[in-house]
Amino acid sequence: MTTIGFTGAGAMGAPMVRNLLGAGHDVLLWGRTPAKLEGLVAAGARLADSPEAVASESDVVLGCLTDGPAIREIYLGRMLGVARPGQVFADHGTYAPQVAEEVAAAFAERGAIFLDAPVSGGPPGAEAGTLVCAVGGDAAGVEVLRPIAAAYTKKVAHMGAPGRGLMLKLINNYHVSINLTAAAETALLIERLGLDQAESMEVLFGGLADSACLRVELPKALAHEYGDANGFIIGGLVEVQRNIAELLASADFESGLFPFARELFKVAAVDDYDSRPAALTKYLPRTDG
Repeated sequence: MTTIGFTGAGAMGAPMVRNLLGAGHDVLLWGRTPAKLEGLVAAGARLADSPEAVASESDVVLGCLTDGPAIREIYLGRMLGVARPGQVFADHGTYAPQVAEEVAAAFAERGAIFLDAPVSGGPPGAEAGTLVCAVGGDAAGVEVLRPIAAAYTKKVAHMGAPGRGLMLKLINNYHVSINLTAAAETALLIERLGLDQAESMEVLFGGLADSACLRVELPKALAHEYGDANGFIIGGLVEVQRNIAELLASADFESGLFPFARELFKVAAVDDYDSRPAALTKYLPRTDG
């Protein structure tokens, strides 16, 4: 039985852990707040007392941490010192590609492998085991990850060198940011014109306008339901959008759409940081008071 270490079992990570357990893996967990992991422990996971213990006692170490500072703290500051030659570490969070390059280089010096392996599909995809994963880093490490990640993904794509998985994930979130803004504007326009909401959604979902963002957020925006975000919050995308802006700048790419979407998210996050993106409708420019 393969022992899988896991850190960052939050809205995305927790269902990934459940799927790993369901696939028969021995899962060793660490988190800053052990009480939040009680449900996973009850489901069969074991609890470690430190990130160092996770790295020392696991064959492969996975994570789904929140941002670059957390990546540096846990991987460089805590687990690097006990990493073994040939051991594979892969984090499914979203952060700056440069951080992945830094961490991968540090682990390579010890003969270990660090992969940036961000996933897309949100908590529902994590629960259903249908996430898609873009990976940057050592090809041999990707082949170690692939059968393990099959427990919660439907696709693992190797994009090349360290950081390149994150580059594609940031492009994904660039697209998502724009589509969520369009979904908010669509809701406002349907309301402004007084169109039948149910019929409008049926038509839009049946044509070329259809998208996952539209299906998830348009009904919520029209119903003015902004809570129950299940981790899919405005504030989380605001953090990622900083990295998107840096990626666009590094590619000397000027977007005509992203700056408006980013500014809308920033304004909305002041009072609705923890709300779902449907709440963007509250902050769109209006002339009707």
